[in-house]
Amino acid sequence: MQVENIDHIINHKKDKKMQSDIIVSVGNKVLNIEMNKDYYPGVFNKNNAYLQKIGASLYVVNTNYLDTKQIIQINFDNFSYFKGNQEIYKFLYKEETSNIILPENAIKYHVDLAYIRERCYNKPVENLSKFERCCLLLMAETSEFAKKIAGNDNIMKKVYEKLEDLNSDEMIIGLYDAEKEAERVKQTQLLGAERKGIQEGIQKEKIEIAKNMLDKNINIELISELTNLTIEEIESLK
Repeated sequence: MQVENIDHIINHKKDKKMQSDIIVSVGNKVLNIEMNKDYYPGVFNKNNAYLQKIGASLYVVNTNYLDTKQIIQINFDNFSYFKGNQEIYKFLYKEETSNIILPENAIKYHVDLAYIRERCYNKPVENLSKFERCCLLLMAETSEFAKKIAGNDNIMKKVYEKLEDLNSDEMIIGLYDAEKEAERVKQTQLLGAERKGIQEGIQKEKIEIAKNMLDKNINIELISELTNLTIEEIESLK
């Protein structure tokens, strides 16, 4: 397994910079692994865009179309969207009526972490599959639970130990604090813009009402009382 560059090629100076979570190559396959923390309209479009960018970058480095690696995208969704009561959903391009699948085909997997958490969280470890244990370890919120899920599995024990090291690393904790603060600032800016837009809309509506009342020769003091506009604001509308 070889870790690849996670920055996608930019073809034009106006292109938005895109960066995947993890890209690795294994033999003749490229695996793009994405963590979708929350659902929002457009999250699957974003996943598709990453897939297309990776495909485009592979054709840049290849001299023919036969030796191009197959792309597999694995999305870990921290929400249930497809509602099929499955742990894994596999998506392929296929013909609508005959279900013929193209041989050179990108494959997309969506792993429903929320479903796995709900179904498996309180089960005894020995009753869980290796895949379910790995997913639960990925979602572990406490050290005790992570250690319990890792059990005696050598690979998962190494992951658990690495998580413990990262949890005590002040630099890593600082990075996540900075990420949370950046997200908080972003949400504040969006909310501020939304509220400003609402206020501007209300003010515009008040002005239109005041104009209509002026056209009907309604007393300015009464207009001010009904619209909460000042006498000066109403006078300026004449």
